[in-house]
Amino acid sequence: MQEQVNNILQAIHSGRNADALRLARTLAESFPRDEGVRSLLAISEQNGGDLHVAKTLLLALTEEQPTRWQHWNNLGNVQRLLGDLEQAGESYANALQLDPQSPRLLANLGLLQLNLGNFAAAREHLCRACALPGSEHGMRIWAAVACHASSDDETASVLIHDWRTWPATSEETRVELGWLLIQLGDSEGGHGILSGEFQDSNLRTRALARRVLGLERVNRVAEARELLSRMVTPAQIADRQTRMESLQALAIVAARSKDHATARQAFTDALALDLPLRYRRSLSFGLARACDQLGDAAAAMDALRIAHSTLDNGVAESSGFAASGLLSLLDTDKQISPAISWPVEETSSEMQSPVFIVGFPRSGTTLLEQMLAAHDDFVSTDEQPMVQRIVSHLAERGIAYPAGLGTLVEADRGVLRDVYLKEAAQSVELKSGVRLVDKHPLNFLALPLIRFVFPEAPLIFCQRHPCDSLLSSYMQDFRDPRLAAECSTLQRLADLYVRLTERWINDSNHFPSAIHYCRYEDLVANPESKLRAIGDFLGLDDVSAMHDFSKAAEARGFIGTPSYSQVVEGLNTDSEGRWKGYREYLQPILPTLQPVLQHWGYAT
Repeated sequence: MQEQVNNILQAIHSGRNADALRLARTLAESFPRDEGVRSLLAISEQNGGDLHVAKTLLLALTEEQPTRWQHWNNLGNVQRLLGDLEQAGESYANALQLDPQSPRLLANLGLLQLNLGNFAAAREHLCRACALPGSEHGMRIWAAVACHASSDDETASVLIHDWRTWPATSEETRVELGWLLIQLGDSEGGHGILSGEFQDSNLRTRALARRVLGLERVNRVAEARELLSRMVTPAQIADRQTRMESLQALAIVAARSKDHATARQAFTDALALDLPLRYRRSLSFGLARACDQLGDAAAAMDALRIAHSTLDNGVAESSGFAASGLLSLLDTDKQISPAISWPVEETSSEMQSPVFIVGFPRSGTTLLEQMLAAHDDFVSTDEQPMVQRIVSHLAERGIAYPAGLGTLVEADRGVLRDVYLKEAAQSVELKSGVRLVDKHPLNFLALPLIRFVFPEAPLIFCQRHPCDSLLSSYMQDFRDPRLAAECSTLQRLADLYVRLTERWINDSNHFPSAIHYCRYEDLVANPESKLRAIGDFLGLDDVSAMHDFSKAAEARGFIGTPSYSQVVEGLNTDSEGRWKGYREYLQPILPTLQPVLQHWGYAT
């Protein structure tokens, strides 16, 4: 019997699920009451057979051997795959009671939270699992997936940085690793993994679907469309997960082809499969955008309400990682005191300083970033956390922000610049004579810090009609936990916009120098004069290259913001005044917005 068991295990580990199932069923006919054989059969049924059969086998095993954590763990896995998430949680809890230090159990709890859309909790469980003896490389992949979903790309990258040296992991984790690498900007590495061989036909199709999404993500739409044509039509796919991913690929490519009716139907069909919240959130946002493009505001708002309802605001806002983001600088204890001062820099450094592009999210910051990046005098970091790294560095030194700025001396300025530039160098090559463009909308919440580190740095504040900016933000699936929570209702967004505006007014009054305002509507309507004004502000003689930004953006490939597909299309006014089609939904928040509408000079 041992030889037969070894053959089954070898087949499982090599991904030959059909062979493992055939061998396990044959062995179970000879040893129908053997605990180990029944456990192997359950695992084989889970991987390549019938999940319901696997569940029945494991329920019997947990009744007969309730002190075996392995059976509870395997039962939880099957229940999770069947969508019985509450029951899966109970099974994992039983297993964890029996073996509290098991990395596998912590990892499975993390996967359960991932399916529930509780990314912060998933991140915590999976990272804890990775820190325990006996953790596996597959756990690191899932932990990195959870970190990325929580907007913690730094930890995600650290967890998988040496992936090329790892032994083979399961086919499912390979698919996840390939897609994660693409999302982190390593398109070559990700496509290399997803283009490999997969024994499981469903995972082969899922890898193909992720390749389609990966090509679209770097604006290689024609290639994505061609690859999509090789896929089996979703209606022919029995596995729900595989069908959903195929429908999602179809929907995304259809949307890029302006076939929004097909995109809407594909998103609708994918949501009808009733998969875990992890997937329903992004699908609902996609459906909302398709309905918006078709002019169906009511359907778009219905989809958005469903999308935002999948977020556990309490978990998002209480997570330690959420407390470290830029929005944490909006808290009242982070407001600058008029009494704070610091040494004046002895020599001007404007031309050696970064150019900061800031503003409310969805206000045209990516558009302006790509315009500057098209000019040979500039290089853009694509929304990297350089300013946040300085805030973290101060915290590590026990210096409170912003109150501690007044304790810093001239030497600290050089240290903090080095921290900033070291972080930037991880994303771009810093060449002599080429200026860095730091585009991160909410960096203006750290304006006092920016003015200490780079006193003469030019800062461009992007403006857009608050209602258009809010509506677009409401339609985005932001990964940042706190920003996602703040965007969960239109009223919360309106309150946020007011608080952000008040902070900007306060801080820019303290530090009024080297600020240029760029109104989105004016930039789109009259790019010649606006780009000339920006050129004058930045000391540029020739701004002609900035007019060809869409070609430069397309050649760039990966652009890490929600506007990646829009900036390659050139200037258009399609999104200007879009909020008017949603006036009935925005009407209740207009009184809240009235002060900022008046401040920025916009009408309703």
